[in-house]
Formats: sequence, structure tokens, C-alpha cells
Amino acid sequence: MKHHFYLLISILLISCKSKTSGYEKKTLNNNSISKEKILKHLANRNDSTTWNNELLQSDLSRNTKKNGPFEYGVFPVPSYNLIGEGSFTGLGNYGYTGAQGYFKKVKDKKILFNSFFVMKNTLNDIHIDEKENLIFFQIIVLTDYIDSQNFTHLGSEIISRNHPDYIGQGFYKTKNNKIDYVAFLTHDQNSYAIINTRIFDLKYGKTILIAPQKDKSLRSMQIMSPKLSSKEIDEYTDILLHKTEVIEFFTNKENI
Repeated sequence: MKHHFYLLISILLISCKSKTSGYEKKTLNNNSISKEKILKHLANRNDSTTWNNELLQSDLSRNTKKNGPFEYGVFPVPSYNLIGEGSFTGLGNYGYTGAQGYFKKVKDKKILFNSFFVMKNTLNDIHIDEKENLIFFQIIVLTDYIDSQNFTHLGSEIISRNHPDYIGQGFYKTKNNKIDYVAFLTHDQNSYAIINTRIFDLKYGKTILIAPQKDKSLRSMQIMSPKLSSKEIDEYTDILLHKTEVIEFFTNKENI
């Protein structure tokens, strides 16, 4: 029997979910947000009468473990539905942690991955089509170190507090290096990532391969992946890892 171990964290904030049913088409400018609404949203950040105090208190009491290059900043945020009813329904991350010895392989190389996704809502449903969510970033990393007991080799989180923009961050540790990453999706469906100060415009490929080198430098490859949901990303990764150019990338003799 084939065994898998996945990291899956879906953040569904019930207090901020729409009470409407379905994904109504009466959204702003055909699934876009007007400049006026964005400016109002920015003003609301400074207007305490619009803040969601339940989220603020929750953030103040959260675990402060650092899961990426940035410390988690606790800012008061306007109630999500002020942007539009049903404009937020959740987001999450999905990937392999290497727990219990389960990881992907390219020949004798150990491979871990993580991905960030946003759930279908009234602002993005025209872009997601029939899927229930959409991956906006995936990182696939070659590693020589997995702590299957305490999981000190990696961390990850995705944050909705910039709604209608979203940011995720994480890290991987190898024996002699550390890979930090941040990726974000804007309300107008642009997405970008930074991996150890290298910038990636994700419209040119949402999947980023990273191969740490023996000399502690890094190599990257950007892949133009198709539209994928969290249910499809694992199978897609398996297919990708069997491609000749990907095998060559991860098995280069200068890699760790």
C-alpha cells in the first residue's frame, strides 16, 4: 500500500464568511474591485469602527512561532465582507513535509514541496472555473536534511489578514543552508514570490524548483504549470518529477 503524509492547513474564518449561497455574479466590475473600493479599504485600516476585533484578539493570542522570514505582525484589519459579501471563503497550503520518512524522490535525491491556494469566492470565481480552489504558488526543494520527529527542517503559513490580497511564507533547512520564501497574490490576480532575495513574477510560472549547491549557492527553475487545485497538485508534482529537464536539474553533480 502506498503511504502519503501531507501538510494541509485550511484557514476558514467562519466569522468572515459570506452568508449568501453560491457565487453571485453581481460582484464588482465583473470580478474586479474598483479603485474607489480599494481606497475605501485602505482608509478603513485606520478606522477602528470597521475593524474585526475578534480577529485582532485571536491574533494577539496566537502561537508566535516564526514560520518564515517575517515575524507575524498583528495589525487590526477591517471586516472582510466590507470588500464584498462572499469575497473571502478561505485559503490554505498543501505539500510534503517529509514526516515519517515520506518524501518524493528523483533517483536518490529527496524532494519536498509546498503550495499556497485560495478558495473560490465572489472575486476570483471567473478565474478558477470549476475548481474549488486555485494554487497560486508552489515551491519544490531538493534537500539533504529531514527532521521527522520535531519538524525543525521546515515551516509554513498563509495569511488572510491583507484581504483581498494574501501572503504566504515558509522556510526549508538543509544541512548547511536555509531557503526562505514568501509569495503573495493580489486582488487583481497578480502573484509574486521571493526566494532568498530572488524575485519571481509568477505569471511566468507558478512552480519554482530550488536546488541548493555544495558551495551553498542556489539554482532555480521556473515552470509554467497549468491551473491546479490542491487536489491536483500532488499528481502534477509526480508527473513533473519524471520530466527529463527536471531530473537533470535535481541530479546535477554540483547539487547537495
